[in-house]
Amino acid sequence: MKNEKGLPSSTYDDIDGQGNRSGEARAQEIGRVRVRGGGEGNEDEEEEEEGKVNMHKHRMDLRVDRAEGVCTLKIATSLVCMVAGTGTLSMPYAVAQSGWLGVVIVMLALFMSTTTGNMLIQCLYLNTDRRRSSFQQIARDAYGSMGHYIAVGAVGINLFGCAILYIILASTLIHGMVANPNDPSVPPSTFFIGCSLFVWVCLIFTKSMKEIAVLSLIGAGATVGVVMITVGVSAEMVIHRAVEAVAATHQFADWSKVPLSLATMSYAYGGNVVYPQVEQTMKHPRKWSTALWLALSTCFVMYISIAVAGYLAFGNLTMNPILENLPHGVWSTLANSLITLHVLLAAPILLASFAVMIEDSIAARAPAFEQGTKSQQFLKRATSRTIVILFAGLVASALPYFGDLMDLLGALATCLLVYVMPVLFYYRLGGMKNVFWLNQMWIWFIFVVGMVVIVVGTYDATKHLIEDIQHH
Repeated sequence: MKNEKGLPSSTYDDIDGQGNRSGEARAQEIGRVRVRGGGEGNEDEEEEEEGKVNMHKHRMDLRVDRAEGVCTLKIATSLVCMVAGTGTLSMPYAVAQSGWLGVVIVMLALFMSTTTGNMLIQCLYLNTDRRRSSFQQIARDAYGSMGHYIAVGAVGINLFGCAILYIILASTLIHGMVANPNDPSVPPSTFFIGCSLFVWVCLIFTKSMKEIAVLSLIGAGATVGVVMITVGVSAEMVIHRAVEAVAATHQFADWSKVPLSLATMSYAYGGNVVYPQVEQTMKHPRKWSTALWLALSTCFVMYISIAVAGYLAFGNLTMNPILENLPHGVWSTLANSLITLHVLLAAPILLASFAVMIEDSIAARAPAFEQGTKSQQFLKRATSRTIVILFAGLVASALPYFGDLMDLLGALATCLLVYVMPVLFYYRLGGMKNVFWLNQMWIWFIFVVGMVVIVVGTYDATKHLIEDIQHH
């Protein structure tokens, strides 16, 4: 009989809290093997059985404590910094789409994301004698080359799409803060070019994502500041019955908009791609579920606060991002400045990771790409990344529709990465074998919801994007 981690119960039950089997348990196991051996003529059989014991022990040792690892609380903090971001600005709009039912959906998205995040980390250790290192490697082991290519494509689209959203948001906010709406002499394209140039400079001098990953801490601080400002301004408008708050209308539920609403929320909870790298740094990897729950619960508090306050104040008039609803003044300028700083510093992180994927792919097919002097390597890297930022800037300038693109990205890529692929990986690698049937139903419910959001959400988001292009 096997337990939920795919190990024989007799083996798993004798594992101590550090992931090691006690000497007594091991002696008993080997003793049973020797009894079954039945005599001197069975030494080969005895060695084979003992080898199986060692194999099971090795598999469990993959999750032993790491002396140089990071504590659980710091891991949770890192996850908050990585997950909480511009998706926070869209939560009021996501609730406005589906009505007050959206508050329940925010909570549902929390439970779904926590479940799939834990499943994804379990997939690092299922049916393997060596820990898998990345989302893409899990996909390859589960579904071969095809799974690997699909995962790489989805991750690439997500990284590149998020960077485009950041450029759009930064350009729009800077334009709103410094440009005179009645002065057409400064076109919006000027700000797209300026933001793209800033990101380009950061990008070409970045060799890897690790060099600027600390900037995610700045992003988390900016997000907390924006949440506090938005909640405070929204509450003041409701209390003092501002014109916008009085004119706003609210609805209990709009079921037709639920898939698109959930697509927007999935973008806010999207962090699965980096979970394997974060878990690898944990001192106590068995406490991953605790770290993930702490992190996503913290994000949930921010999401539900800004969603309820924003929708209560602006109702059906809620826009995406919510910053466009805030009345002009000191607080709105501060919020815009904080989030602009965040996205301009975070965009190079995303594009650097995307560029590294491309550069690694080129190097695998043409090893000469990695050869040469430091100057030659820099020129190669600068060339490839200049092409990337040029394309990103052109897309951002041609399609400056932040809300529509976020909905489309959330439905098309993020839902696939967060809700669908982890379930398929877990099933393929044997994780479902000993899961209680109610838990299996919950897992497949997540999968079905994810597929519905991908199909319906992508259709609705594409339709809205086309409408905006036609109207402008």
